[in-house]
Amino acid sequence: MDIELPNGVVIKDVPEGTTKAQIMEKAIRNGLAKPEDFKMPQPQTQPQPEPYKEPTFGEKLIGAGETGLTLLTGGTTGLAGTVGGAITGAYEELKSGQFGTPQAAKRIEERAAAGGQQYTYAPRTQAGQEQVEMLGRVGSELIPIAPVMPSGLFSQGAKQAIVAPVQRGVSTVRSAFQEAPSAQAMRQSGGAAATAMPLVRSTTAENLPVPVTLTKGAATREAGQLAFEKEQMKSELGAPLRQRVEQNNLEVLQNFDALMEMTGAKAAQTGFAGTGNKVIDALSQGWQGAKAKTNAAYTKAENAGQLQAPVKLDSLADYINQNMPESSVAPIINVAKNKGIQLGVFEQLDDGTIRALPADLKNTELLRQSIGKTIGIEPTNKKFGSELKQVIDASTDGVGGDLYKQARALREQQARKFEGRAVVANLLTKVKGKDDPKIEASEVFQKSILNGSPEEITFLKRVLFTSGKDGQSAWKEVQGSTINHIQEVSTSGVGTDSMGRKIVSPAKLNDAITALDKNGRLDIVLGKDKAQTIRDLNEVLQYVQTVPPGTLVNTSGTAGTILLAITEVGGGLAFTGLPIPVLAGIRYANQFVKDRKLKARIEDALKKGD
Repeated sequence: MDIELPNGVVIKDVPEGTTKAQIMEKAIRNGLAKPEDFKMPQPQTQPQPEPYKEPTFGEKLIGAGETGLTLLTGGTTGLAGTVGGAITGAYEELKSGQFGTPQAAKRIEERAAAGGQQYTYAPRTQAGQEQVEMLGRVGSELIPIAPVMPSGLFSQGAKQAIVAPVQRGVSTVRSAFQEAPSAQAMRQSGGAAATAMPLVRSTTAENLPVPVTLTKGAATREAGQLAFEKEQMKSELGAPLRQRVEQNNLEVLQNFDALMEMTGAKAAQTGFAGTGNKVIDALSQGWQGAKAKTNAAYTKAENAGQLQAPVKLDSLADYINQNMPESSVAPIINVAKNKGIQLGVFEQLDDGTIRALPADLKNTELLRQSIGKTIGIEPTNKKFGSELKQVIDASTDGVGGDLYKQARALREQQARKFEGRAVVANLLTKVKGKDDPKIEASEVFQKSILNGSPEEITFLKRVLFTSGKDGQSAWKEVQGSTINHIQEVSTSGVGTDSMGRKIVSPAKLNDAITALDKNGRLDIVLGKDKAQTIRDLNEVLQYVQTVPPGTLVNTSGTAGTILLAITEVGGGLAFTGLPIPVLAGIRYANQFVKDRKLKARIEDALKKGD
């Protein structure tokens, strides 16, 4: 095929499928054309509409007057023009013999509208055009208020006479209001991340054990939508929004119940004392079981004659003599001295010191156990008690047979689990000289979990889990009490909903979770899955109950504002010349349209927020 270039040069026999870019490149390379030959004419720039300028108060007053004049002429001279145009059109159709046909009816209607338009005042100012356009929209909704309006004021012809010229007059204004789609989309989305956030929030709410149904505002967190929802909750039409708030509160409460069921706790549902009793009972049973195993192992070793082996305790006697001055702050030193004298492994000298006597493995082991039982948790006593046991262990190293070694290993395990750490030992011991426990059952959760360090809680958890089914069941009660605690804190206010249910406070819920979560205790107690669920619940409640800064600013501008200005500026009748029934009709029309729009927007807000 032949191609003619913009400069008139013709290239012959160009292969089919050759692109324009390839032709341009070949022509320039072969000197058949210059680059400027292929420049495309620049598209003519379209005149941009001037930015919208808010009318001044004086311009709004003039616009209100023009609107009143439009209404008056539309209902009087405009109406007469409409009727005259209709009669003239009908007469002409009768003469032509076309009267009664659909085409004739359409021509009569057009003639009537043209007659009404000719004798209806069309606003010339921007404010007047805007106000009349709004009334044109209201006019389409006036069927329910026909009884309060002057007869024929808003007949079909009159409405056309009012709206048609105004629509033409405000077309430029409307285009000025409209933003470029790209700018509008960017503002609405805030970028890809912002666009995805409503879906993330809705998914988080729906994936809770009991799904929480978000409103559109809760899902988007868009200030205008949230402001609308919060404001409408106070209105008569806002009952569905108020019901949704109560529904959300109920859903959050139901999530606490679901989390409690997930833990499998039973006693925790009756209070913190129930959990405390379960924990103490499980630890006590585990401790008694460990002691039974240890005693059985020692008995077996003794029956085999392995506890009769001789032991030299000279180093232990020297340690006690050297540290006797510290006995005033470390009573365990005196305990070791007196117990050794009682067992016959020490002899007290006239100067108050002691010397070691021949001993066997059995009495040495009894001395060690006595020291272990009375060390307690006081730091100085623990220090010297630990050193005493180390001296004894060094003295018995390699003494006895395998059965003794097994018994000794069991005893050390027992001490590590139940006696060596205060978080467990304090739950098993009683006040000195009394039968009262050091920690009451009702205080176990407070002191062991809420006041416990991550290391202490982890230790308690490990001891319970290795103490059989009762210990594992007790840990479930600890988890249940944790859920109970979070719920009690978050509902500690005096507020209730219409059904008497407590209101969950987002601030208090966040405080309770943060206090447990800041050092990892939430994961330790509940496990990662349930801990994440409670965090998600906390986050969803923020969506439902809180609003971003600046949300409560009222930025609404509705038809009601314009109509109110028309009917009230200048004393109504005195300024606009509108009869009182017309003004009342405008007010009624405004409220009717406003209510319909509000109901529709409220229904939209209650839809699935994604």
